[in-house]
Parts: sequence; structure tokens; C-alpha cells
Amino acid sequence: MIQIDAGTLTASATDRSVSGLLVPFGEECRSNLGKFTVDAGAFEIPTDLQGVGFNREHAREDVLGAATSVRETAKGIVATFSVANTAAGDQALADIAAGTRKHLSAEVANVLIRAGKAVGGRLFAGALVATPAFPSATLLAAAVDTPEDETPEELVTRLAAELASAVAALSPTPEPADETPVSEDETPTPDPTESDEDEEKRKKNNLMANASIPSTLAATAVTEKRPLSVYEVGTLYAQRAQGRISDLDFATALEGENGGTLFGALSDVKYSGTGGLSNSLAPTPQWLGQVWQATTYRQQVLPLFSHADLNSLTFSGFKWGVKPTGGDWAGNKADVPSNTLTALPVTGTAVRYAIGHDIAREFVDFPIEGFFESYAAAVTEDYARWSDNKVTAAAIAGATVLVGDALTTLPGGTANIGSAASAIIDGATAIITTGSLPDFALVSTNLYKQLVKMPQSNVLGYLNAALGLSEGDLNGFTIRPSSAVAANKVLVGSKSAVTVLELPGAPIRIDALDLARGGVDKAAFGYLGVNVNDALGLQLVTAATA
Repeated sequence: MIQIDAGTLTASATDRSVSGLLVPFGEECRSNLGKFTVDAGAFEIPTDLQGVGFNREHAREDVLGAATSVRETAKGIVATFSVANTAAGDQALADIAAGTRKHLSAEVANVLIRAGKAVGGRLFAGALVATPAFPSATLLAAAVDTPEDETPEELVTRLAAELASAVAALSPTPEPADETPVSEDETPTPDPTESDEDEEKRKKNNLMANASIPSTLAATAVTEKRPLSVYEVGTLYAQRAQGRISDLDFATALEGENGGTLFGALSDVKYSGTGGLSNSLAPTPQWLGQVWQATTYRQQVLPLFSHADLNSLTFSGFKWGVKPTGGDWAGNKADVPSNTLTALPVTGTAVRYAIGHDIAREFVDFPIEGFFESYAAAVTEDYARWSDNKVTAAAIAGATVLVGDALTTLPGGTANIGSAASAIIDGATAIITTGSLPDFALVSTNLYKQLVKMPQSNVLGYLNAALGLSEGDLNGFTIRPSSAVAANKVLVGSKSAVTVLELPGAPIRIDALDLARGGVDKAAFGYLGVNVNDALGLQLVTAATA
């Protein structure tokens, strides 16, 4: 079934009838089945209007009357309904006169919609509603003559008075009641001369005589019903469970046999924004925990050097100034070769790292999934960045400064190999002459771009061949860009040139309760020692330019 709020009504207080455009053609309808339009011939009009009812706000139990005429016109389906001579009918006419409820709404079963147009359906009722679904759903001109100078308030008063007068005229004066008391189980004896038709008239007159006529028929505020609200759907289910409505009526109310049941002029239920229900319902968002961040730090320099555990805040040792050297010996108790030895003391103090936060203990009492795990991971990342920067600075500061060779043209007149590759070769050669092998090169960002754009497909292979190593090779050689290395410079180093000392499993994390303020102190402490073992194992090369 569908309900379509449509055209305007013509109300007549004298013959208790209303007329209006029930279904406009070509206008967009906003309903419980969505938005669509209706063309001529889309809806079936019953040839027998018996049973085509007229109700208020699509409430089938709130009957106002029945259809007396339904026909198609060029503008749409036009209908006339007779209004029952009841209190509800009186109120409906008063509402129309007052303008509080003045629109027609069609009820159509088995609606079929294709491409935004209704292509099928059967009209079976109409309703008097306050809010239309179609833009043209406004009342037609009143059937009674209206003086030009009559105000709206005077019009309402006059129509109400005329309607009250018409209702009073239809109500016969009740005959004096028989004062003879009748017992509760005594049934009045019917008049044997009274026909069945007369008996029906008598019963109707008695009902009319006992009915109370409102002192005024002016419009009163009526609580509007929202068609097919959550409450109404629940009511339908409850009524079916209690046996108060049939399964057929239940199915028709929710969805027709071949199509939906449309209820026009539905109230908007917004999710968000002004008036949105989510503002009050506060729906729970999906929890993502800590989201990915591109700034996650991975150590670039510290892993390139040798590593040892730090067992004291200070450390000390020595390194040779003049190493022991020997040579040929003649034997036969001849003096053995000897030299004067010198040693240099090595001392250092570890640098310290700390971080801490006083976190409200509600985070402990009412845990947020992943919060403390993410906090610990962030602290670990911060320590890794800090220690990596410290090692890089110490290595650069303790390196041997070297000026790179001038660029030369390759054999055959081809272009030179470039500043970056040339500087790496210069630094690696200087380390090889000390008896060690280079393990890495940290290249300034501007030179690194030049290096990766070299035409050679295997840079490491080219460097290995260029160095002409007699043993060993550079297959494990690491080349990394570093923003800590100044422009046009390259730091070439050996892994054993630096020793990094750290606490085992560093950093140390400590949790403590802040009882005075109801918090939880989260802190981490770390210590880092960096010793440059051999400055010759670190060559800071200034690259030559073309």
C-alpha cells in the first residue's frame, strides 16, 4: 500500500463533502517508498467505490467517511468524499475550515516503481492530512461564497457556525423518555407495527439524540502522527501477536503483495547535523588504536658500528700510540728486534637520556585499548632516534678529514664517474691503506642523488673493481644517505672504528604511582657511551666538483 499526500480540498458544510486533487500527475512525491512521479493511467481506480474509505492521517481506525467520486483529469486523480455525520467528521470539517488539516493523501496498494516513476498500483482509500507530499497539495477554493472583506478569523467563525447549524438541523428532537423504570434484564417490547426500516431509523435517531454536539467547531490542536515510525511498526507487530489484526492486514500495512505501501509526507529523520539523532544517541565510533605514521624512525648509523654492553656511567681503556713491531733476527743469541712502545689512555662518560609523563590513573582503571603499548613503542622509537643522532655526531666529529682527488676523465674520453663515487673511492682507499676494509659510506643527500643516477647498473661492483682489492671485496658495503653529513661530503668508515655502549635492553622503564594527584608516572632512562677507537677508520671526504 502507498499513501500519497496530494491536492487541495473543497469543503461543503451543507452537504458534508470534500473534493480535491488526490494524485497529481508529473509532480515528484516524497514518501516512505522514496521520491517518484505518477503519470496518467499508472494507478487503477475502482469501478465500485464501495469500500474506498476516507480517514484521518492514514489511521484506518479513524474513519471520516467514504468516496463518492474518483476520476482522472488532465491534472491528476480527483476525488470527492462524503464526511460522516459523526463527531470525527465534524472535527474534520472544522479542521479544513480552520486550515489546520486541509490536504488529501491517497492510499494505493501494490505500488510498482521503475526509474523514479510509479507504473502500477491500486487506489483503495484517501486520507485527510496536515502535511502534503506533493508541492501542489493545497486546498482548492472554498465551495461557499466568501466576502472580499472577510478576514480569515471571520471565515473560520462563520463556517463553524454554519456547520454547527447543519448538524443541529439533522438531529431530531428527542421524545420525552418513558419515566417507567425498566429493569436491567428487561428488554423493551418491539412495536409489532414497526417495519425493519422504521426500526433502523428509530435506532439512528436515538443515537443522534443522545450524542453531544460540540459547543464550538473551531479547529483544535491535534497531535500529528508520523507514518510508519519505529513505534508504529512495533505496534503493528504487537497487534498481530495479540490477534487484533489479520496477517493479511499486517502484510498490507508493511508491504503490498506486489509492491510497497507508500505513506506520503514522511517526517525526515536525519543522522547528523541540525536535528540529527546521532547528536543524542552518540554512536560509538570504530576504534583504530594508534594509526600508522610515516615518521616512524629506524636507526641508520648506530647499527653500522661495533656494539658492547655499558656497565658503568664512565668507561676507560687505552690504545697504542706506538704499537709493538718486530723484524728479522740473526739468531745465535743476537739481540731481538725491539721498539719503544707508547700507549694512550681512553676515557669517556656515557650521556644520559630520560623521558617521563604523569598520566591520569583513569587510563589504568579504565583501560583504553593499545594506549600504554603505543606509549611504550613511542618511547622506544624516541630513544632510538636520540641514540642514533648521538652516534652519528660522534663519528663525524672523530673522523679524519680528507680532501677528495680531482675528477679525471675516464679512458676513452668518457665522462668522469661523478663526485660521489670518486669521494667514496678516496675514503675507502685511505682506510684500506691502514690494513682495514671499509664497511659503509654515509653520503650527503645532494651527492646521494647523483650517485643513484649513475649510468652503471652495479655501483658497488664498479667501486670494488676501481679499488683493485687483492683480497676481500665490497659486497657487504653499505651506502646510505644522511642529512647529518654536510653537503658535498662523504663519511667512509669501518665497523670497528667506533664502539657503541648501551645498557642491555635499553632504555630502562619505570612505573610509579603519583598518590598525591591520582596519577601514574611513566618514565624511561637510557645511557649511551660512544668511543672512537681509530680516527683513521673514519674518513670524512670532501668531494671534488667538476
